Amino acid sequence: MSTKHKTISANESQFLKKLDEENRIWAYISELYEIFPQQSKESVRITVKRMVDKGLLAKFGKDLVWVVPFNMDADTFLPDWHLMAEPLTNGNKYYIGYYSALQIHGRITQPSLKEQIVCKDHKAITLNFQGVDFQFIKHSEEHFFGTKRIWIDSYNKVVCSDLEKTIIDCLFMPNYAGGIVEIAKAIWTAKDKIDMKRLLSYAERFSSQAVIKRLGYLLEYLGMGEDIVPSLLNLRSSSISPLDLEVPNVGKITTRWNIRINVDMETVSNALV
Repeated sequence: MSTKHKTISANESQFLKKLDEENRIWAYISELYEIFPQQSKESVRITVKRMVDKGLLAKFGKDLVWVVPFNMDADTFLPDWHLMAEPLTNGNKYYIGYYSALQIHGRITQPSLKEQIVCKDHKAITLNFQGVDFQFIKHSEEHFFGTKRIWIDSYNKVVCSDLEKTIIDCLFMPNYAGGIVEIAKAIWTAKDKIDMKRLLSYAERFSSQAVIKRLGYLLEYLGMGEDIVPSLLNLRSSSISPLDLEVPNVGKITTRWNIRINVDMETVSNALV
């Protein structure tokens, strides 16, 4: 249990009131200089430090502070992981993707202590706060599409890959999505929600042979996407791609899709039950 005491001085009360008026629950310290122009930068820094020490604010990294709900312990406080994605990218282009996006779309059964944030200009690093990893995955500009703002609760929306782009991303790097078994299960459980025409369009636009072959093979295995399978067959090249990246690249090759089946497909079938 925290030993911090949440007594609030008049100045701190004004600080919190101003953030509330700005409809802010987080801010960069550098922003606070502009929100409180009547105070010197040194005064703002001192106030922030005092409020962090009291447990009124939580500090993440060097510049991000978050208002701690009064009834919560600042020593263990962590905001909703999805809400942290935006401030942690420092204004850079981003979206929540991979396994985290599957969770937002309601497609996973195994929880993960990791938030995956796809970015274009942020370093591909992992930060850890309160035991939760925030993994930044770098994508090229050409792969930055298929995103939208999605409700995660009654009050908040976040930028996330849509269902079809989430599938494409996961097939691009299955190791970021729990492996091909988890991806196949996600596709199967979303069979009534997937827009197949959009999925094909995204596969073409993403322009990855591995994605095209993995998608075509899985759809055919699952008995789905009959309308787009012929187009995926026409898009495939003669090179061989592994079905999964999390396991050794050994197994038989299916020439129909030019893909190496390095996963026990019985495991996939069992996961669908």
